[in-house]
Amino acid sequence: MKRLLLSLFFAALPLGAQANTGLAQQWGVEANRLSVETATLIHALDMGHAADISETYALDVYRFGRTSADLAHWIDRSEGPHDLGCIFRGMASESESQLNLLESQLEISDQRASLQRLAGMFADAEIIAIAAQRNALGPERAASSSVQSCAAAPQRAEMLKLR
Repeated sequence: MKRLLLSLFFAALPLGAQANTGLAQQWGVEANRLSVETATLIHALDMGHAADISETYALDVYRFGRTSADLAHWIDRSEGPHDLGCIFRGMASESESQLNLLESQLEISDQRASLQRLAGMFADAEIIAIAAQRNALGPERAASSSVQSCAAAPQRAEMLKLR
């Protein structure tokens, strides 16, 4: 129910924050913050404590995924590098998948595995944010604006995208 309410809330928001290089920079900063928070949760599990997956953390991961989808759409609209769009779509999908797993799993080893995947993704996102800022609107745009296939699950990324 919580996820449904969050989805309705964010679907109702206007697309006031158009994706751009500034949003890519903020997304990278948020990835850094989430990386640290996720490492703290993993450490708690490793020390034999329960990981406190708060609603705030879950919402932040959800927002990270939505912003990833927005950035993928921005890359596509601006005819930026196709691989960056794929990476953003993949991160949107992975955010949702791991968040669903964290909300449904009771085993500590499963929680740790999901958190470990998120931690890796957040670390990668810091680097991708820099690449997006440098290359998305630069002179080395994709040669074609035609839609190319992407390994990321487009249906999941679509669910996260603001319209």
